[in-house]
Amino acid sequence: MRPRPRIDVSSLPTLAFGPRAPLWWGVSSMLAIETTMFALLVVTYFYLRGNESLWPPAGDPPVGPATAGLFLMLLSVPPMVLAHRETGKGQRLKVMRFWLIVSMVIGFLALGFRIAEFGELPFRWDHHAYGSIIWALLGMHAIHLLVSSGENILFTALLFKGPVEEKHLLDLRLNALYWYFVVAWGIVAYALIYLDPGVLRS
Repeated sequence: MRPRPRIDVSSLPTLAFGPRAPLWWGVSSMLAIETTMFALLVVTYFYLRGNESLWPPAGDPPVGPATAGLFLMLLSVPPMVLAHRETGKGQRLKVMRFWLIVSMVIGFLALGFRIAEFGELPFRWDHHAYGSIIWALLGMHAIHLLVSSGENILFTALLFKGPVEEKHLLDLRLNALYWYFVVAWGIVAYALIYLDPGVLRS
C-alpha cells in the first residue's frame, strides 16, 4: 500500500487573532444575527410610525435617565479601548485589569439607569403599539447590557485568578468588540426613542 502523504504542521502557530481565528468568525456571526434582530425592531418602529397620525401617541418619554445612561455607555468606551490595547502586549496585566474594571463599573451604572428608564416610562408594553416597540427596543438592549456586563465580570475574575494564556487575550479582544456593539446600538435606540419624536419631529 502506498503511504498516506503527511505534512509537518508543528511549526504553525496554535492560535490566531482577527479573521484567521475561528472564534472571531463565531462572534462576528453572532453579532450579525443580533444586528438583524435590532434592525427588525427599527423597521417595525418606522412601520408603526408611518401608520400613526400622532407619534408618539402617549407623549414623549422622560429623557433624563436615558441621557444619563447613554452618557455612561459612551464614557465606558475609552477604558475598554485601553484594556483592548493591552491584549496586544500581553504583559501589563495590572493595566488591563484596571481599565476593564473601570469600564465594567461604568457599564453597570448605565444598566442601572436603563432599569430606572423603564420605571419612568408613562406607559406599559401592552398599552398600545408604540408602548410595545419602545419596551421591546429598551428590553432587548437591556439584556445585551446585562450579558456583556456579566462577561466583563468573568474576564475580570480570570485576570485576577490566572493564569492568563494567549487564548484568553483573544477572548478579551472579542469581549471588547461585543461591548462596542452594545454601546453602538444604545446610541441607535436613544436616537429613535428620544430624538425622532422630539428633535426630528416632522
